[in-house]
Amino acid sequence: MKRIIQFIILTAILVIYANSLLAQEDRSYNFFGINPSVTVEPFYDKGELDVNIFPLVYQRSLTKRLDIRLTSILNLGIRNSGNKISHFGLETGFPIFFKPKESRTEISNGFFVTPILSLTRNRIEEHNNLGLWIEPGYNLLFDNRIAMTFGLQLGGTYFAYDNGQTKWGNHFGIKIIIGKWL
Repeated sequence: MKRIIQFIILTAILVIYANSLLAQEDRSYNFFGINPSVTVEPFYDKGELDVNIFPLVYQRSLTKRLDIRLTSILNLGIRNSGNKISHFGLETGFPIFFKPKESRTEISNGFFVTPILSLTRNRIEEHNNLGLWIEPGYNLLFDNRIAMTFGLQLGGTYFAYDNGQTKWGNHFGIKIIIGKWL
């Protein structure tokens, strides 16, 4: 829990610091969107799942090819024994676009690959998660600055249980983000 809070604070400082360094250039666009998601783990009982009820996404260009993307995670655990908040945390990604923009202030679009770090706490199963995965995808941009991002996440998740047990699990996810560049 303490490490998750430290990670969130350090990520916020990085975004604020990067924004102040880049403030000298022309106006940059910021992406705000949602990432509806459902999680089903192999160890859940039949019919159990998690739904992200606070799926906010923020993205901003750092260079002509590199962005930073932050995604909030606040999952409602749908369980046979009753529903309650299961996971909370933050996913941080750095989309690297194949085709560089002419200027850092342009809106990002096209094919990309994103290394991702995710830190969450599962309150129901009592463990912290460290997710490490790669996400190839495509950012589709429409005329009115509305964007849809499609990605495929592949990697692993490290589970650190409160009772001292640890294990690695495979991660596979389909990512769809809808939002607007402002």
